[in-house]
Amino acid sequence: MRDVVIAGYLRTAQSRSRPNDPPRDWFYKLRADELLAKLLPKVIKRTGVKAEEIDDFIVGSSIGVSEQWAYGGRTPVWLANLPETIAAKFVDQQCGSSMAAIHIGFMEIAMGYASLCPPGQRPLWVGDQREEKTFPPFDKGG
Repeated sequence: MRDVVIAGYLRTAQSRSRPNDPPRDWFYKLRADELLAKLLPKVIKRTGVKAEEIDDFIVGSSIGVSEQWAYGGRTPVWLANLPETIAAKFVDQQCGSSMAAIHIGFMEIAMGYASLCPPGQRPLWVGDQREEKTFPPFDKGG
C-alpha cells in the first residue's frame, strides 16, 4: 500500500438557516454546494496542487437534497470552475459522511487507483435547503 497524507483542509462555519435573523446566520442565503465551491480554489492554491491532477472529488453529506442526488459531487466542481475532467462522487452515510469521504479517498490513494482525492462536505442545513428537505416519519425536523 502507498502512504497517504492529508495535505490541507479548509472549512466554513455551518449555517443554521435562520433567514429571519441574519446577524446570527451569515450563510443562510448560500446553498451548501455554493459554499463548498468557494473553498475549493482556496484549498487547491494553499496546498500547491494543480486542479488538473485531482483524480476524484468526494463529497459527503447526509441526506442530500434536490440536485445533490442527480449530480452528486459534480456541482461544487462546476461552480468552482474546476476542470470537467475531475471525477466526483457523493457519499450519503448518516452521521459520518465526511469521514466516509476521507476513508474512500484514502483507499483509492493507498491502493494506487488515484493520487489526489480531496473530500468535501456539504452541511445539511444551508440556505433554503431546509424547506426542500423531506423528513422520514420519525423526524419532524426539530
